[in-house]
Amino acid sequence: MSFSSDIKKELCAVRELSRNEMAAMLYGMFFAGRTLNNKPIVQTENPDLAAAAAVLAECVFPDEHYETKRLVKNGSSLYTFSIKSRCVTESFGDFSYVNSEIVSGNDADSSAFLRGVFVSCGSVTDPNKEYHLEIVLPENHRSGALRGFIEEHGMSVKSTVRGKNTVLYFKTSGHIEDFLTYIGAGLHALEIMQVKIEKDIRNRANRSVNCDSANLDKTVAASEKSRRDIALIIEKRGLDSLPAELRETAVLRMKNPESSLSELCTLHSSEISRSGLNHRLKKLSAIAESLKDRCE
Repeated sequence: MSFSSDIKKELCAVRELSRNEMAAMLYGMFFAGRTLNNKPIVQTENPDLAAAAAVLAECVFPDEHYETKRLVKNGSSLYTFSIKSRCVTESFGDFSYVNSEIVSGNDADSSAFLRGVFVSCGSVTDPNKEYHLEIVLPENHRSGALRGFIEEHGMSVKSTVRGKNTVLYFKTSGHIEDFLTYIGAGLHALEIMQVKIEKDIRNRANRSVNCDSANLDKTVAASEKSRRDIALIIEKRGLDSLPAELRETAVLRMKNPESSLSELCTLHSSEISRSGLNHRLKKLSAIAESLKDRCE
């Protein structure tokens, strides 16, 4: 089961909702549905959604007859849920706006409404791949009202056009977590948080390894240059031409090519700091440069 399907399965468990929340969620399903022969329908390939719509209808319109048709094509099932009477449009309106009589504005009803919308036409990408949640309404002219409703509830949703459809979407993990938590998928919001934490840890570890590798490369390069400089001095003038302190440093550098400056400091007969050792190596480099100039 995909990450998105798993979320929808969680959200389609509707029996614990209050009657008002059930009405708001059923309204969200029809809002995100289609119109067929002037009748609103819920059309889906998800059997959990079709079953949830039936449970909600039994509670919200207990005296009305509803039906779920299943069409099998190429091995896939398409479920169409509808209520035979005109009670849906009479109760919910024409779906050109979000009906405040059904979705009163409190968080419980608003959450249930968006829950119904999402299970009908929303999707979430596996956070291990990328952060992306989108909603694509089949009745495109309703997208503006839905976007306004989402933004009224403090969530910054973006939109784009894909073909003839308006796509409402979130691209940051934090916004996706907030939306999923709001509509009742808190467990999956926590899962996204966990994935984000693990990604951050891996990224920090990679940065640390890259930094250590870069520092090692610099150390090796500096050691190689010092050894070339010292080798030139030995060839042209000999070690005895150097003052005692420079001679000791030159010998230790040549014998310990892979040692860092800190390690090299501990090998000296008398205490020396990193900056002091670096100063000596610079002196050796300057001597080598002067010898190169004479050769040229």
